[in-house]
Amino acid sequence: MEKEVVDFDFQSQLLEGRKEKIRGIKKMKFDEEFHTKGRAEWSINLFLELDKFITSIKTGIRKEYLESYIKYSYKGLLFCYIMLQKKETVRVWAKIGYNKLDTVPLFIRDYEPISRRVGVMISFDDMREYLQNKEAMLDVVFGIIKKALQVVAGRKERKKTPLEAIKKRELEPVVKPTEVFRPSLDLSVDGNGYIDVHFKIKKEQKELLSRILSETILK
Repeated sequence: MEKEVVDFDFQSQLLEGRKEKIRGIKKMKFDEEFHTKGRAEWSINLFLELDKFITSIKTGIRKEYLESYIKYSYKGLLFCYIMLQKKETVRVWAKIGYNKLDTVPLFIRDYEPISRRVGVMISFDDMREYLQNKEAMLDVVFGIIKKALQVVAGRKERKKTPLEAIKKRELEPVVKPTEVFRPSLDLSVDGNGYIDVHFKIKKEQKELLSRILSETILK
C-alpha cells in the first residue's frame, strides 16, 4: 500500500499565520476598556487623572488608543504617551530633554539612550509610594507633560510656497547684472627709452580722452 504524500510548506504556513494575526489586530478595538481591563484600581485611577489633565491643557490635543499605549499629540506631533502594564505599573513618556528638567526625582529617568530620541520616562510602580506622595508626584509629572507640550506647540510651522508663485518666478526673465566698465591706463618702456602709453576707454568717452591728453601729453 502506497503512503500518502503530504506537501507541507512550512514557510507558507508561517506567512499565513502572520497574516491572520495582523487581520486579528486590525479587527480588535483599542479603547479605554482594552487598556484598563484587569489592571489594579490605583493604576486605573492614576491613568484617569493623567488623561484628564493632558486633554485639558490646550485645545486641539488629540488622543489615540493604540495596542501598546495611549498617545497624545498636538497638530500631528507626539508629545506624550501612557502605558498601563500588567504588573501594576503605569509609565508616562514625555518628549522633553532630561537636562531641561528642574526637578528630577528617582521615578523619572532619561530615556534618550534607550529610544534614541529626546524624552524622559516616568514610572509609577509602587502603589504605597504613590498613594503616600500622590499630590507631590502628580505636580511634578503635570509640570513635565506641560513643558513637553509647550516645546511641541512652540515649533514654527514650515511655510509652503504656493505653486502659482513658483511658476510665476520661473517665467520671469532673468536680468543680467549691468557690467561696470572702468577706463585703464598701461605704461611700458621700450629699449630706446621711449614710453608707450595704452589707453583702454569706451568710444562714448572721447571727451574724457581729449581732456586727459590736453592736460598731460599735449599741454
